[in-house]
Amino acid sequence: MESLQGRTLGGRYQVAELIGRGGTADTYRALDQTLHRDVAVKVLIERSDETNARLLMEARAMARLNHPNIVAVYDAGEDHGISYIVMELVRGKTLSQLESGELGYKQALSYVYEVLEALEYANSQGIIHRDIKPSNIMIVEDGRHTKLTDFGLARRASEVTQTTRTGQIVGTISYLAPERFLSKPADVRSDLYSVGIVMYEIFTGTLPFRSDREDIVATMYSHVHDLPTPPREINRNVPEALENVIMRAIEKDPGRRYQSAREFLGDIAALLGPAAMSNHAQPSPVTSSASTAPPPEPRSLKTFSPSAGDKTTDPTLRHALDRALANSRNRNDALENVLKGMIATRRREYDEARDAYLAAMHELSAINNEVEYGKTTLKYATMVLQKAADGRRERTELRDAVNRLNEALRIFQSFGLHEQYAHAEYMINALERTAIGIIY
Repeated sequence: MESLQGRTLGGRYQVAELIGRGGTADTYRALDQTLHRDVAVKVLIERSDETNARLLMEARAMARLNHPNIVAVYDAGEDHGISYIVMELVRGKTLSQLESGELGYKQALSYVYEVLEALEYANSQGIIHRDIKPSNIMIVEDGRHTKLTDFGLARRASEVTQTTRTGQIVGTISYLAPERFLSKPADVRSDLYSVGIVMYEIFTGTLPFRSDREDIVATMYSHVHDLPTPPREINRNVPEALENVIMRAIEKDPGRRYQSAREFLGDIAALLGPAAMSNHAQPSPVTSSASTAPPPEPRSLKTFSPSAGDKTTDPTLRHALDRALANSRNRNDALENVLKGMIATRRREYDEARDAYLAAMHELSAINNEVEYGKTTLKYATMVLQKAADGRRERTELRDAVNRLNEALRIFQSFGLHEQYAHAEYMINALERTAIGIIY
């Protein structure tokens, strides 16, 4: 999309400069010529009806919210095919843009407190955010306050089960609650889980659930099934009371998490201590699981560095992402089936695992997603091998797994995925050895 610099949108907003880019929208600083103030104008890159509907949904959700820790929305409109939303201009940077070591212990907790205040208010208006992550938490220029932004995935709490299509996974994978991957309703506890993941990253410098191979499905599986490493095992300076709060926030069962932002706020207030709380409104009394004494200051505090995924500045890559949106729903369906297959394999429910993997491979083949198809083939073959090791060798499955892996070899070679290629070769040999006396 060509730059809009110098153009006036809606006869009112004179675009000055580009200040941010994302996969589906660019953000500009502009002058509101009516009220003579600087504003931020978010302009859609993609023109699909679905994305336009999302922009309007974001505008409606945010326009209903009036809170000092939420970026205000002033206006939304369309000008000669350009859809835009006009917001408060926040001068500063996002939490994801902080350098390692830049964030102090109590300042970090203070930021978390303000995010929770924003979520508590939004939830009181019937809104859940659904995309809490560091790049959506703005640090105001003075460095003392935060503002929560990007309600583009927000929903009225009463509408979530009706409007979220089964298998449609939205938000950023690393910060989403387990129920989001299992087609279960999301509520405020899902947002609080995401806050817990952000806290874990702030105080350990890493994410609790991730795949070193950048395998999206493996990350989803980890959210659902794996236990996180306690923060104190990564950063010994994390106080035990803080670790307890983080671990409760990221419980897999929503019933074991904080049940409201107000409850979460009570424990953060206890960690901050009375002196630090003088700049914040005191939360209503709640049963606190955190220590009431101020925790010791860590000698050093790790912070994360910006994620490359939040800086889609290359136009070619951005347009490729935009084109990929057309297939995102089928891809999400496929990834959900892969996740089901992984969980079923873990439980040794092999018939369910086979059906889930075959459905996923069919969906991925239909949208020509060769890389994910190849990776899914490896998971399917692993299941078949495990099943055989359990004494349940089946001629057709073994042959099918080998045939699919041979196809995957071509894919991995074509895309230069050497590690996956070697893994596929190993699996073929293992399956053929297993099949001796059955297939041949």
